[in-house]
Amino acid sequence: MISLFLLISVAFVNATDSSQGVENYPYGKVNKQANFGKAFDSSYNSYQVQRYAESGVFSANQENYVRAKCKTCCRVIFASDYNYKTKKQFTNADDVRGDTRYVMDMEFDDKRSVRYYQGQYEQNILLRPLKMGNELQFFEFAPYKMYTSFSIPRRVHDIRGGANRGATLIIWMKKAPLDPGTNNQRFVYVHPYKTEWYLEYSKTNKWPSYSKHFYLPFSSNNLCYQAKSEGQQRSTWTGNAHLTTTSTSYQIEAASCVANEPRQIFIPVFA
Repeated sequence: MISLFLLISVAFVNATDSSQGVENYPYGKVNKQANFGKAFDSSYNSYQVQRYAESGVFSANQENYVRAKCKTCCRVIFASDYNYKTKKQFTNADDVRGDTRYVMDMEFDDKRSVRYYQGQYEQNILLRPLKMGNELQFFEFAPYKMYTSFSIPRRVHDIRGGANRGATLIIWMKKAPLDPGTNNQRFVYVHPYKTEWYLEYSKTNKWPSYSKHFYLPFSSNNLCYQAKSEGQQRSTWTGNAHLTTTSTSYQIEAASCVANEPRQIFIPVFA
């Protein structure tokens, strides 16, 4: 997968974590121009926001950690290892050929499109093509096994409708750590350690069979992230029912864990 790492390394060079363009962000205000009965796409001038996000949504210092002092905060891109062209797991030859790599990304292209966290207006985390310099494709490992948007630190990975099969991955308000309501915001990514390297790993890993998967530790069933296939029905709700992204995209859902299912394999590429 050398080509993948070289390709994504260019994205690291071009990506920024600046707040350029948000100086006049209408924190908390209602968007009177929103019309969810009309089709819209992921571009900033088209994207439908009923109410803009709360003040501080772009600041990491209001969380329970200060990013500048954090020793475990790592900016990362999560790349899917599923090749939508071959319908199989990526190979080195696929990367050399230039087959499209899909990574976790927002449904919108501009962080000014982040919504307020109340109501039925959650926002998708989708698989979309790797886009050079797009800071919305960067996440980080936050405390309490949460995955936080790097450019929108008060938004984390969440599962809409609970940790149930078919429930989709979204970004949502980061709840208080250890709050009983944070079950759907806590995830574990199982790094592909070899047992001969880390002998204790095989003893402590809850699901050692799923070595390159995210799983939902608070679910009573073995549930993992899974990318939806082409033609698979999209889960919609108020606020995204008329969304057409500016690039091909696929939702990510909770599904029963399968060790060698390429749609469940994700590669963390660190910045």
